Amino acid sequence: MLVEISESNADAARLDQMTRRLLGDLRRHGLQIERPAVQAPDGAKSGSAVAVASLLVALAGTPAANALVNGIFAWLGPRRASVKISCGDGSIELSAATAEEQRRLIEWLRTCHEETREREQGGREG
Repeated sequence: MLVEISESNADAARLDQMTRRLLGDLRRHGLQIERPAVQAPDGAKSGSAVAVASLLVALAGTPAANALVNGIFAWLGPRRASVKISCGDGSIELSAATAEEQRRLIEWLRTCHEETREREQGGREG
């Protein structure tokens, strides 16, 4: 699962700072998270650092999905940032959410996790 964050007019340093904070918050919720290595885009100066605000999250069922959602919405708080969560072929983008939207997001993540697991198991059997 991929989690990406963005903020209007944020520079690379700001995105990096926000990503590090979210990474720490989600790890404190017990999630397994990696920050993917990123290559500089075409035209970037040699040796320049590129801040890509994305994290890879491993979910192991509904409790992990709950922790992810709770961690993301606690992190979002008053920020003017948005979070895009991609799972399989689907994605959802959030900037704030009601309790009902959080519940629906947890259900979406659970369903996506189950579908991904079924595809992986089907691939091993065939």
